[in-house]
Amino acid sequence: APRTGERGLDIGCGFGLLACELARDVGPTGRIMGVDAVPDMIIACEERARHDAVTGRTEFRQADPEAVPAASGSVDFVTAMQVYEYMADVERGLAEAYRVLKPGGRLAVLDTDWESCVWHAGDRERTARVLRAWEQRFAHPHLPAHLPALLRRSGFALRTVTMIPVVNVEMSEQTYSPGMIDVVARFVASRGGITEDEATGWAEDVRSQATRGEYFFSLSRHLFLAERARTSRGGTA
Repeated sequence: APRTGERGLDIGCGFGLLACELARDVGPTGRIMGVDAVPDMIIACEERARHDAVTGRTEFRQADPEAVPAASGSVDFVTAMQVYEYMADVERGLAEAYRVLKPGGRLAVLDTDWESCVWHAGDRERTARVLRAWEQRFAHPHLPAHLPALLRRSGFALRTVTMIPVVNVEMSEQTYSPGMIDVVARFVASRGGITEDEATGWAEDVRSQATRGEYFFSLSRHLFLAERARTSRGGTA
């Protein structure tokens, strides 16, 4: 719930879609900083900001989530979408979000539990091995179950947790999973005992379900809304 005139920080801003949407929400007197570790993402964000006519409200910087270029207590809210599941030290990342937030500031975290993934294919055993190998892409493929305790240890008060299902029953450009098939196949090839031929065969198997009208993919993501305490963890204002 960004408000007019607020300052926000989008950690792991990617292509800038969320950052620019937030920039529209905070209005001309608000500001949004987006940070990403990948230089190409910063270029993409700046192009998106120009396209969305929010350049005066946005700033994009190359930075790691553990070292954000923002002053302590300087932002009203922080968003981190699909970021912490990639980080080896999640608590360090949460501590940095806590640092930059004002007392009472809000944190929104979205991460995926990859154990929830269902991808229909003819060879179910091969699919199970592919999805296990795919989990190696993430430092924490099952992070949502641990986030409530991690947030509390980092000084946050957890307000709400919402599960957001992703369900695709057809292959189209407007859905998430079709574009991920080759990404997954390339990643798992030669990992977890899966050969390149098996990875290719899995991708063909999944696509073949669509020709029979049986394509199905589902995944559970979890949105955590938390708040920084209005007093410091040491108890002082």
